Amino acid sequence: MGGGNQANNLSEHWACQPGGGNKRGSESALTWSQGKKTRRICLGVITCNEPTCEVITRPQTRRAGITGQLNASCLCGGQLTHVDCGVMSVLYSFKGGVYYIHKGLHQHPKQTHILHLSRDERARFEQIVFENPTAGPAALISGRNGLTGACKSVATISTMLPNEDRVKAELQALRGKSTRNFVDDFADFQRNYPGYVLYSQFEVVTVVVVQTQFMVSQLVTDFIEDKAVNGIVSDAAHGFWHSFKDLLIIGSTYSTLLACWVPGLMTYANGGSAEHYRLHFLILFNSMADECEKHGREVSDELFGDVVDFSEAERVGFTQAFIMFWTNREDPRSQTELEDAAGALLKAVSSITGLRSLESKKISGVIDPAKADNFQSRALALLSVSDMDTFKQKVTTLLRDYPKIKPWLEWWLRDTHAQMLFPPFQKMKTGLFRAMPNSTNAEEAMHAKLYATVGKRYNLMERLLCLQVFMESFQLRAAGRSVGAPIRYGTAKSWQTNLQIHGRTHPERAPRS
Repeated sequence: MGGGNQANNLSEHWACQPGGGNKRGSESALTWSQGKKTRRICLGVITCNEPTCEVITRPQTRRAGITGQLNASCLCGGQLTHVDCGVMSVLYSFKGGVYYIHKGLHQHPKQTHILHLSRDERARFEQIVFENPTAGPAALISGRNGLTGACKSVATISTMLPNEDRVKAELQALRGKSTRNFVDDFADFQRNYPGYVLYSQFEVVTVVVVQTQFMVSQLVTDFIEDKAVNGIVSDAAHGFWHSFKDLLIIGSTYSTLLACWVPGLMTYANGGSAEHYRLHFLILFNSMADECEKHGREVSDELFGDVVDFSEAERVGFTQAFIMFWTNREDPRSQTELEDAAGALLKAVSSITGLRSLESKKISGVIDPAKADNFQSRALALLSVSDMDTFKQKVTTLLRDYPKIKPWLEWWLRDTHAQMLFPPFQKMKTGLFRAMPNSTNAEEAMHAKLYATVGKRYNLMERLLCLQVFMESFQLRAAGRSVGAPIRYGTAKSWQTNLQIHGRTHPERAPRS
């Protein structure tokens, strides 16, 4: 007999039938003798009558279930026999832990297949998972290859773990642990990384906004005259979090030190509404303004110039955040004036999906498949027309030849949309417009780099820590670069050379027909 302070230490694999206990005991009792008493009676094992068969099965806990097991045949075809036991365990649960009394000896053999991992087996399983955080069930079972050979397989830990479904279930349970006490986990995270979480809101619209000091330092930089890499590039990743509806919204700026785009602010959002984007952009603007004032720089509208994949929710969220930012700073402009100023700061990418949405040959009711290429070239040509008269003429002929596109085209020609896309409606200063990128490719590449670095499809707490690690990698590279250490070999923008030589950024890819 003996005592223990953790009930998990008493885990056993025998099939047991509850034997009743003492209802007068209490789990809050100070002594074990006054604790809550429970009894377990071992039900033994099921064996095969074939001498060469080594399968020893765990019986079910009800007699009717055991009878059903015995009516079936063994895996080898032999007849099954129940070897009963009757050994009793008595447990007293009290405030100090569990007091355990074992009565009798098990005269039967151990089961060859168990249903639960022991404490040691679970620790070994978790260690392998933590060392291979992106590995799935199949990779964990086979053992992932490393420089020194194949890593250890979880299948060697227990006879349960060659089962891919069981490994998947264990993975899901392990990766869901931190959500069981989220409040404490989040509080610990903020204590361990002070200042990293700029803002958090857990309501119908939930956001967690994170930023390091290095990130904000990259948001406010000198204007780069000779390259279209100025401003912020914003985009949302849909595959980073465990739930597909959750987004990771990232705003990035170009770092001349690293010769690449660097995240300046990252936001977990449980959706993609205008309110989610408003909160993201408002925190972004505030952090940029604080950084400017720290260094004695003027805070101006142009500081917030942003390149976006066209999204109505993103546009509205940006505009609302811009209005609130300047209203809070007691700007003398009216709300209408601030709304117009916000519209002059957004640049929608020229490869906008919406302008390609009707070229699909599947939508033959709108565009004749035989004329799809003609429609595409003429629609996209609107993006490069500079004077209003020519623009209107091209729109008129496009509607004449494709009358069914009228509702679609009228939507794009609304003032709030057209000023982001078409030069004749453009309110952004020409110099700023040309100095900003023409696509969000930099942000999409950032998503791919993020996935390659830390993986994806995990819960909120795991991913917040991964984002912190991801940002540290940029900071470490910047520290090395600032003292002259090379951070890469070859050119920083080999894709530009490939584009000039091969006509495409990846020379191994076949050119598009």
